[in-house]
Amino acid sequence: MPTKAEKEREERIKARKLEASKKSEEKAAKAEKLNKRLVKNKEVTMNARVNMVKGGIIIDVINVVQARLAQAAGFTAVCPLNCTPADLEERKMSRMVDPRVTRAIANAVLIPTVVKITIGHDVEADVAVEVGANLIDESEFAISDPATFYIEEKLNLSVPVICGVSNLADCVRRMREGASILRTKHDSPNVRADATLVMLNSILTDLELLRAADDDMEEWLEENNMTEDEVEHLKDVNSLSYFPIYASGGISTPRDVALMMKIGCSGVFVDNSVFASDNPRNRLRAIAKAVTSYKNMEDMVALSIGTAERFV
Repeated sequence: MPTKAEKEREERIKARKLEASKKSEEKAAKAEKLNKRLVKNKEVTMNARVNMVKGGIIIDVINVVQARLAQAAGFTAVCPLNCTPADLEERKMSRMVDPRVTRAIANAVLIPTVVKITIGHDVEADVAVEVGANLIDESEFAISDPATFYIEEKLNLSVPVICGVSNLADCVRRMREGASILRTKHDSPNVRADATLVMLNSILTDLELLRAADDDMEEWLEENNMTEDEVEHLKDVNSLSYFPIYASGGISTPRDVALMMKIGCSGVFVDNSVFASDNPRNRLRAIAKAVTSYKNMEDMVALSIGTAERFV
């Protein structure tokens, strides 16, 4: 039989364990609350960064001078490149831009900086953020193998991610991975605006058909080889009031921009070739204004004057 002293000792031990357990639960509850707050703050920050370029216009630049011209013209973001589209056509592949260039451009302008990285390259993503990227673009022109896997947990990154898509199935897969913005993608960096238009029309038409079909999507799902998880995410995409698709490829005039906005784009990526025009400053201003003036034909006529010259 335990003595009175032993019983008291056991009671004290139980009390201490109970107190320690309560403290542990309180600590876990505080940690969970803090984590939820951090996640919410991160979501707010990510959404704020996406909203900074929503309904706007992004342009590729190769130096600080071009970035400043784009900012002065009213562009919403710049994307540093390590070569022009013409050079990229010869190389067939372009890796992430030198961090020194990214940092210089990010420090030179107040608008967001978008950095292209190799598809699926987590380390390049971290490096891009470290040198000042506000958004990341997983670029198809930074890989040699088109079957390369994308970053799967994009929401773990501290900045929003942009991904290229060529059809609605691509849109679903990239958004399921956590992409915040989608843009049209092409096999070549030098494409015409009409190729982008065809791709956009296909994506947006499929989206409208999908929304109208409700649960009758079996044929479409079979054609696009969708998995069960992707089907579930498809339902979420189907209910979106805002579909973050941007036009990219061959866009270099105010009329191109107006056309893409008119069919339902959330924004536009403009080619770096604009800087090779006779008067890049005027063309940049006209292109930037076309994003909000595309419904006003009088404005579009004015913006189109002097923007018809050919350039490479």
